[in-house]
Amino acid sequence: MNRKLLLLLGAAAVVCLPMCQQFGEELYPAGMVTAQDAEADRLLAAAQAAGKSGNLSDAIDNYKEIVYYHSLAPNAAQARYELAGCYERKKDFREAFRQYDRLIDNYPQSTLYRSALDKQLAMAFSAAKGEMKVDVFWGLWHANMESGVVIEWLRSIINKAPYNDMAATASSILADYLVRQNREEEARFEYARLVEKYPDSPLAPDAQLMVAQLWAKSTLKGDSDNLVNLARAREAYEEFSLRFPNHKDARKALGQAATMDKLLVQQQLEVGRYYLERSREYTSAIFCFEDVIRQKNINPEAAAEAQQLLNKARSVQAAQKNASRI
Repeated sequence: MNRKLLLLLGAAAVVCLPMCQQFGEELYPAGMVTAQDAEADRLLAAAQAAGKSGNLSDAIDNYKEIVYYHSLAPNAAQARYELAGCYERKKDFREAFRQYDRLIDNYPQSTLYRSALDKQLAMAFSAAKGEMKVDVFWGLWHANMESGVVIEWLRSIINKAPYNDMAATASSILADYLVRQNREEEARFEYARLVEKYPDSPLAPDAQLMVAQLWAKSTLKGDSDNLVNLARAREAYEEFSLRFPNHKDARKALGQAATMDKLLVQQQLEVGRYYLERSREYTSAIFCFEDVIRQKNINPEAAAEAQQLLNKARSVQAAQKNASRI
């Protein structure tokens, strides 16, 4: 090998060295490990000793050296797991969650893979319940974890968890959390998603009931979508009884579906009343009242009122026609 080639190789090595130091944990395929690494073992022992004595800064420094520069060592996944634990102890929950995430991404074959997911789920659940406090303005006071972070954590677990029970649990926690955040449309979507993706989960029946209840609740807004939302609530209650016929609430759900039918008829009556008294569209009012009367077996009270209003609508319409002939 000539002198010029040796110089070129040496220069390349100098350029590559800092790159390897900066991106060392990303250079190798996830899950690859070396047979042994004495330096990584020494660093792990030092990190564990520092952590045991309460010196978290030194522990974190040693763990970082392993995960950055010894990412193929047999103990690299353990170092990443314990590094995340140190951040939890420091109450740096975002960084702890991120470190568990890196373990999940980089070491899918590790025996700590499921434990890391469990840790993330526990953190997300604590944050969703308002039990996880973070420092605000340099520790002057404490506040709940931001809702955006909680939602991001739960969605991450749902996407990564290979176990239906864990993903279903995270979906349920997320949906419940969205309800408490007054984001009911998103919550309804999450409950419905849980039922569709994990129909055998013990959480599925309650999720289906929540879908129905949230549709029913949306009718209280009194807007133009009431009829549609009532119909969807009725459908969701009926679907509950079909999906879970042996559930203790199956009969109750059928009763709620019948209530939605009754409310649908009542709403149709109110639409007819609007046409009659407000917009004076008598043909439309008559059509609505006749439809309500046809559903007398569902809502006899509304049908009786509709009959009276129908007579009034026909009378007014006839009077208008007579007046137009004069």
